[in-house]
Amino acid sequence: MPQTRSFVFLAVLGALGIQSATALAQSNPHPPEHPTGGKPEDSVPANPPGTTPPATPAPTTPQAGSAPSANAAPSANAAPDEGDDLSMTFHSSRTADMQQFAEGSLQEIHIGTAKPRFALNLFGDMSFGVANRSEGNVKPDAAFAVGVFDMLFNGELDGKILATTEVTFQYDQNTPLAELERLHLRWKPTKEFFVEAGRFHTDLGYWNVAYHHGKWLQLSIERPRVILLHGGLVPTHWIGAQAGVSVPVGRANLSLVGSVGSSRDPLPETGASHNAHGTAFSPVNAGHFKLEAAGLGLSDLRVGVSGVYSRIQGEPSTLRPGLPDTPMDEFIGNAYIAYPSLPFTLITEGYVIEHRVSTGALSSKLAGAKWRTYAAFAMIGYTIGRVTPYIKGEYTYSKKNVDQDDAYFIPAPTAPTPPAVTLDVVEGTVGTRIDTSTWSALKLEYRVTGGRGARLEFDQAGNKLSTPVIHTVTANWSFGI
Repeated sequence: MPQTRSFVFLAVLGALGIQSATALAQSNPHPPEHPTGGKPEDSVPANPPGTTPPATPAPTTPQAGSAPSANAAPSANAAPDEGDDLSMTFHSSRTADMQQFAEGSLQEIHIGTAKPRFALNLFGDMSFGVANRSEGNVKPDAAFAVGVFDMLFNGELDGKILATTEVTFQYDQNTPLAELERLHLRWKPTKEFFVEAGRFHTDLGYWNVAYHHGKWLQLSIERPRVILLHGGLVPTHWIGAQAGVSVPVGRANLSLVGSVGSSRDPLPETGASHNAHGTAFSPVNAGHFKLEAAGLGLSDLRVGVSGVYSRIQGEPSTLRPGLPDTPMDEFIGNAYIAYPSLPFTLITEGYVIEHRVSTGALSSKLAGAKWRTYAAFAMIGYTIGRVTPYIKGEYTYSKKNVDQDDAYFIPAPTAPTPPAVTLDVVEGTVGTRIDTSTWSALKLEYRVTGGRGARLEFDQAGNKLSTPVIHTVTANWSFGI
């Protein structure tokens, strides 16, 4: 009985990742390559052209009071030796995305003859901010905010099958919120091919798959507006099936990913949010593709294009009074360049989103209506020791061939509350990231927002009152383990 208790206790410690973890600083800060569509299973750390990969140091325990390097690469995927004390090291650098970070912390445990490998990663943050005036429902008062607590679990069921689950918890003054972000199984018989099914991040651009809820991993405090998880313009989640293949081309890698499933679920009966997910059965109404070249000239450089087509179902007038009982076609195009490296970081993405109402929609007065939104952002950072100053710029512009605003993004155009999305805005952000430890970072930002944005100020009839300039200062402390 005491032996059983001891084993259970060790297993729990391993699952929580609180066993004696050793963070090893590496001279090579570059993240591993993604062999297929941003999913880095079986990847190896990349090195700058013409350099020799550094030898992996033997695991050591840091001395008490010693400070870890700001760019410490969390180190080794190797399974522990027989008789290992369950300590583990990591091979993912601070510039790694969420999945790379999880892959770098896979830990093997022994249960009889079975040797499952798993990783449990935790992310969280908290903020303090103040603005000079309101934006939508957000008031200018100085305020503290508790961010999302994210739990990401990856488990190798065998050498070819990976199970992934991600759950988030969010504090709300009225009702605490828990949401299933990801739940999928992936079969990968070779390094060049994979198939997966479930709920996963839509593989659009670079940022959405790379960071998602891992705020500690990204440079800026918030995601760009076009890919916000709530109030963004593109579908950030996907329910369905996906497959990918990669082909080496010289020193680079060319990958193609495609999926079918649901990107835009029906509106919930309790409101008109276009971000709803989690219905028991999601209709197959969308298709997606992504083509990416990784390692062209620079080992960490990624260049790609992606797109989505969705058939958005019609909704009754109680949910979409601006376009009742009328389906729409949605087309999304994207192009991006990402260099998530050290000391220099660059991520830039552009999107075109178009919603169309069929000319044969006789039941709608908006038959033939077309709304098109252009969105782009760019972020540049440079790391000096523990400090990374960065700048981020965003631009969103919309156009239409009818008097009414986009009926999908703004389903109730005369509602007394502001819309949940931003269709026309120009925003600039200047910030600094300070790595306070190997696993936490403090970020300070100043942001200025202008333009005729749809989330600014409205009267009780829903009419825009002004186009103010909003100044915001925010401090954020985040962690990832």
